[in-house]
Amino acid sequence: MHQVAILGAGMAGMACARTLLRRGCRPLLIAPGHDVANRGETLSFRASPHLESLGWLGLLDAETAIASQGRYSVWGSATLRRDAFHQEGASGWHIDRQRLETRMARTLDADGLVRQCAGARRLSRAPDHVVVDLADGSSIEAEFVIDCSGRASVTSGGEAPLRRLDKLVACYGIFELEQDVEAVPATLVEAVAAGWWYMSMLPGGRILLCFFTDSDLLPAGLRKDMTLWADMVSHTHAISARVTSLGIDVAACAQLKFAPASTTTMSGMIDHRIVRAGDAATALDPLGANGLAIALWSGIQAAESVAGALAGDTTASRRYERQFLEGIASYLATQRAMYASERRFPDAPFWQRRNDISLETISSDLEA
Repeated sequence: MHQVAILGAGMAGMACARTLLRRGCRPLLIAPGHDVANRGETLSFRASPHLESLGWLGLLDAETAIASQGRYSVWGSATLRRDAFHQEGASGWHIDRQRLETRMARTLDADGLVRQCAGARRLSRAPDHVVVDLADGSSIEAEFVIDCSGRASVTSGGEAPLRRLDKLVACYGIFELEQDVEAVPATLVEAVAAGWWYMSMLPGGRILLCFFTDSDLLPAGLRKDMTLWADMVSHTHAISARVTSLGIDVAACAQLKFAPASTTTMSGMIDHRIVRAGDAATALDPLGANGLAIALWSGIQAAESVAGALAGDTTASRRYERQFLEGIASYLATQRAMYASERRFPDAPFWQRRNDISLETISSDLEA
């Protein structure tokens, strides 16, 4: 029997594994072998202490990250403004997530991490262990399981359902810039009637262009019609201006990709001998979230919780669950306020849905 099994090899799972290895525990990491989707993401400055504690801060270099020069937005008015929250020296990085996670994985391999390349299908609980049934028909037993399996959350359901608060999806394309084109490494966000746009640099002279809306509000035929995508861009202000200045032909995008981006919550992080971290615990709308920083923090704290439980001390587990739930409640209130600050589209379904959510609803989503 294994002491600890970790489900998922994203940032939360790898942070969890790294922490346990440094505590002298030999976890088993269970995850299917597939490439990380590279959507282009911003790593908040809040991730710095977590990366440093894991010995990973040095993995951020010119190939994996670009220091961000802040975030600009057209939100609440037609005026382009620099977000006050993103101050000089505290804006984080634009990262190549695929390359960064590959480097993290190599450090774990050098640490001697044991892996099992398989997907977890279901779990069953016993008084002193958990059985994990795998997609290949085999099963493993572990004293504790840490679920870092992402939005799919292998351990959700039954007494621990995930509640989906919206239908947000991301539609995005990645564009190569010409070698003589210089782009400011800053994020640009723009609200429109049907949702909001996000534009960001990627290492290697690339630009991510992403549109967020609800799944049922996506224009018909968007998945195959690049002229429709280009028309949507042309109806923006700051986004279209930046696209033009960078010489990007959005209609030439080879393929649009789609990914879930909804907010899902769970009322508890700890369930018997199962501990949840990252998106398996709560997945957040990316508008104001620090998703990767939260993934790193929660992976570390979940590992500390299990390390304490193995020694017969549940103090760390209780503290982790309390801090996570308090943080999510605070974020949801902030998210609601951010959406409420955009009042230019009162009749648009996308904005009506978000402004109809009450603070009481937000609070009840996290009640045990």
